[in-house]
Amino acid sequence: MRKPKILVVGSINMDLCMYGVEGMPVMGASSFCSGYQYAEGGKGSNQAFAVSKLGADAVMVGRVGSTDENGRKLLKSLESAGVHTEYIVRDPEHLTGMAIMSVLSGGSYYSIFANGANGYVAPEDVARALENDTYDMVLMQLEIPLETVYRTYEMAREKGIPVFLDAGPAMHIPLERLKGVDYISPNETEAEALTGIALGDERGAERATVYLYQELKPKWVVLKLGSRGVLLYDGKDFLRVPANQVEAVDTTAAGDTFSAGFVIKMCSGSSVTEAVDYAQAAAALCVTRKGGHTSIPSDSEVRAFLSEF
Repeated sequence: MRKPKILVVGSINMDLCMYGVEGMPVMGASSFCSGYQYAEGGKGSNQAFAVSKLGADAVMVGRVGSTDENGRKLLKSLESAGVHTEYIVRDPEHLTGMAIMSVLSGGSYYSIFANGANGYVAPEDVARALENDTYDMVLMQLEIPLETVYRTYEMAREKGIPVFLDAGPAMHIPLERLKGVDYISPNETEAEALTGIALGDERGAERATVYLYQELKPKWVVLKLGSRGVLLYDGKDFLRVPANQVEAVDTTAAGDTFSAGFVIKMCSGSSVTEAVDYAQAAAALCVTRKGGHTSIPSDSEVRAFLSEF
């Protein structure tokens, strides 16, 4: 069976991960942590790495600095997983993006993001990849310029390529130019930022999914609710898929791994609930490990995990 070919358009960062952070800092004070490490990441980079690790053909569009070591390390990591990097621009004028990830003891995190070269990913970068090859789906997120997000969707639609938007990081954006996107997938924080609706209970989650559906008319709204699972809505019915219960160490890259797994399965002919089952299993394995790229499981690991249930 032919492997799906996924075009990932997005950010590429070096993450500085601080572990065991003692709560949120307050102005003028310090928060302490138990240790730190550098990890290859960025939402787009994580998604491309996960697409390849989970068994599909990943092509990445993004930017890294051509003069800093972080860019070279990230390209090497992506290529080691089999990601095609020929459309990643080596930018001589801007440094590779960086994120400082502060991971609390329960595995949740907050971050500070320096855009760097990610802030210059241009529609022309995406056009080159779309003109030179064919793809089963485009996977993108919001860590690159918003105009590039819009133009990526518009160019993919012109070519009849379905698009999955991982709606992170959390921000309020105009949605008009994304109308008709095939899949939109925010987490709770991102959905609240997009809709202005609090998601503290099931009613709030349903209201947010309906709002997004009415604004965008996608095939599916795929709302990630963490330990509460996933809520799906197609304009007619709600589907709820429970989460796999695991002990979280670090949630970095979990949402990106979910997106990659879901996209692969939808491109392979799975039902939407089968795709969510697989994606949640991949994300569950991811949160039991530290880091960005280093936490992402392989397809064989995910299948072994699913066989236990």
